[in-house]
Amino acid sequence: MEQANTASSNMAVALAQHADQTFNEVDIVLQSVLEHLQNDGASAAGRIRTHEFMVTTVGAMPQLAGLFVYDAKGRWLVNSQPLLQTRFNNAEHDYFRYHLTHRTDKAYIGKPMRSQTSGQWVLTVSRRVNNPDGSFAGVALATIDLSYFDRFYQQFDIGREGAILFGLSDGTLIHRRPLLSDSVGKNISRMPLFRDYVSRGPGGTFEMRSPQDGVVRISSYQHPAAYPLFVVVSLGKNDVLEDWSRHLWVRSLGVALLLLVICYGGNKLVAQVSRREAAERQAIESKLELEELYQALEAQAQKDGLTEVFNRRYFDQTLSSELARFSRSGGSLSLVMLDVDHFKKFNDTYGHAAGDVCLQQVAAAIANVAQRHCDVVARYGGEEFALILPTCGKTCAHAVADQMVEAVRALRIAHAASPGGAVTISVGVATLAHAGGFQAAPRDLIEVADEALYSAKEQGRDRAVHRDFTVLKTLGKTYMAA
Repeated sequence: MEQANTASSNMAVALAQHADQTFNEVDIVLQSVLEHLQNDGASAAGRIRTHEFMVTTVGAMPQLAGLFVYDAKGRWLVNSQPLLQTRFNNAEHDYFRYHLTHRTDKAYIGKPMRSQTSGQWVLTVSRRVNNPDGSFAGVALATIDLSYFDRFYQQFDIGREGAILFGLSDGTLIHRRPLLSDSVGKNISRMPLFRDYVSRGPGGTFEMRSPQDGVVRISSYQHPAAYPLFVVVSLGKNDVLEDWSRHLWVRSLGVALLLLVICYGGNKLVAQVSRREAAERQAIESKLELEELYQALEAQAQKDGLTEVFNRRYFDQTLSSELARFSRSGGSLSLVMLDVDHFKKFNDTYGHAAGDVCLQQVAAAIANVAQRHCDVVARYGGEEFALILPTCGKTCAHAVADQMVEAVRALRIAHAASPGGAVTISVGVATLAHAGGFQAAPRDLIEVADEALYSAKEQGRDRAVHRDFTVLKTLGKTYMAA
């Protein structure tokens, strides 16, 4: 039973991480589509380039069923279909109404639905498109083929009475194995499994008898870290004990045979012991391989897929942790924001493939400068990077920033559209220094570093500008001063 608890828990964690990674990859694609629209424009030629990018991306990602962009009226602007169609209107769907009334920079996961074009079950992941003034301009949508999860879940052995549930945090089922006729889209929020267990914490293991079929199951649930989802893995108790009983009889028979073997010759006993030792070694090796795979998946979830530095999610978590530590013990903390100068012109001149290589080289150069084990180098978004430098004051942070500017210059990456003929960076530095008991929000520190970055750009780029972060509390209000 302990092994069954461990197996179901490990499987739930693995499936939750798989869901997290799947939706994270789709969200990155959506952001790339928005970047294409911004860079290529809404002209006919620009839409064709964006359409080609969407078609290629859907073909390369097995979980994607389609990509779409709608205007503020719900009309199709561009999509991933081989022949570009714009005759449909999706203004009545829940994701469109959600973005129309919610101004957010996060992806929204809708409820399962039948695709208008293919008729298959899909799950929608969408982002709001804004006008320059922040008003609603439309929706960028990705649809995930639910059969992708079915193919993945079929790889796991859950026995005859086992089940896997995957759904939204409000209790709406996305997929179930085995799949029933009413599984997709069913709401289980009032069922004991969800009400008493899944909705009460980030993860756990429990045993309960199903009110539907009377089967006692050992169940483990897990909520992915980044998205409002849940995964439940259930193993039938009868399956577990049946396997144990079978092993008991097999081992009992083995003992009887072993006694006979001892009677006829000790050499056969030695052979049996050797085989058992080999099986134990194989079990240990399998466990180590599973632990290594878990560590590799955890490390991959923290890295940016293009530049191999940390991603935005890890940066946000680390910055919050460092500010909490700073509030307790004081000292110094510096945040560096940097931007590749004229990067859009670089992409327009040399193409996005060359732009990706450029970002990889710049990321490697700045990571080579920040080499302390506590330094965090992350891709903040697009061509912008961020560095968290704990216990690093103004002098130290400015020296690191200048070294990064020089390191990128030394790359000598040709950039015909740049005044100097080579790729450069602009750097903004914000430094906190206090004895302790001082609180600052991550957003405030980022704004100061951003202001320094903009100042570096206004002064001609290819340089670093530093700002001290000070908070003054006057008449109950909080102000930032540089």
